[in-house]
Amino acid sequence: MNTLSKWGINLGLTLGLACSYSVFAAQKLDSIVAIVNDGIVLQSDLTIRLLIVQRQFSNDNTKLPDLNVLTNQVLNQLIIENLQLQLATKKGVHIADPTVDIAIERIAKNNKISADKLEQAIADNGETMVQFRTRIRQELTIKEIQVTSVNQRIRISEHEVDRYLASNQGQQLADTEYEIGHILISLSAQPDAQELEAAQQTLNAINSAIEKGDEFGSIAATHSDALNALKGGSLGWRKGSQLPELFAEPIKAMVVGEVSSPIRNSSGFHVITLIDKRGVSIQTVAQTKVNHLLILPNEIRSPDQAEVLINELHQRLINGADFYDLARAFSDDANSAPSGGDLGWLNANQLPAVLQTALNVLAVEELSQPIQSKNGWHLLQVVERQTKDVGQANLRFQAKQAIRKTKFPNELENWLSAIRNQAYIEIR
Repeated sequence: MNTLSKWGINLGLTLGLACSYSVFAAQKLDSIVAIVNDGIVLQSDLTIRLLIVQRQFSNDNTKLPDLNVLTNQVLNQLIIENLQLQLATKKGVHIADPTVDIAIERIAKNNKISADKLEQAIADNGETMVQFRTRIRQELTIKEIQVTSVNQRIRISEHEVDRYLASNQGQQLADTEYEIGHILISLSAQPDAQELEAAQQTLNAINSAIEKGDEFGSIAATHSDALNALKGGSLGWRKGSQLPELFAEPIKAMVVGEVSSPIRNSSGFHVITLIDKRGVSIQTVAQTKVNHLLILPNEIRSPDQAEVLINELHQRLINGADFYDLARAFSDDANSAPSGGDLGWLNANQLPAVLQTALNVLAVEELSQPIQSKNGWHLLQVVERQTKDVGQANLRFQAKQAIRKTKFPNELENWLSAIRNQAYIEIR
């Protein structure tokens, strides 16, 4: 089974073990070996970590460096960890118990052992479960302060994103998949006028069937000369980079459900349809532009009075009053009242459930009935609906994440060097 030091790696952390209190701590070597700003590193910390590192080298059958070299490396690691934990405390980083629980469950799962066996293994290595949880919390704390601090240092320009998307990696990220239907009207190598006329008649029949609304699969089964005719002409899902050159450009310009004009090559005439498409760059969201008016009970307005007022306002709107004017005059929604109740464009399920349910059934320009929530009374009005393409935005976000990932290790080293250089460190 993996050693406890490797369980930290299975957590996905880049750190070695934080200071633990194993049976080796019984030596009570508690003299100070380093002062780190407001913190200290004890001789017992150094001794325990050295023993752990030596055990790991032994398990890996790796030759240990000179003891003085190893001691300096381990001491430096402890100093760096101490600095990061101090910084995390100053910035209020706190790892909650449920997060630690999840991390420990992941350790057990990665090592393919039960929680009971994990606890026994921890005891066998000289730790209590409380000490083990403290160590995991420290590792998670350091990971969190690394991510937040280093990401603030990383700058990614739009030009870098463009360049990444133009690279092979970026092309793979953006590679859209297409589900395509295909009909082939085959021709001989040197078709004569009669053969071309027959092909044209078939194409005319296909076009008529499409105009009538016949299913493409049925048309393919009737007219296509391709081997997949009886499968409705389906070519299945194909990445854009894997499409035949003949289809690649036309399919990119097509919308789902569209059927192409005949495309000719040496094999004959081809008719294709775009059944569906998917990928990082293909993502749409339904949005609704909404007006909102809120009436709350307060010190001078009882719940019953709030209900009477919302009904009065509802009737005034039905009678032709302007939503903008009433929202500015009466609404208790501090965010939308100044703009006449305008909530802007909302994605699906962005509102609380009771409001979203009412919103979903409203037609454009329709006004809701008064809606009671736990806070008060609401009126909603749908101004407009749209489907927004967020695929390109999502693609660029994914590209930025990929670029950030490549920059992170180098910037982490720079950040660690910076916090060490700015610290007061005294080696004893």
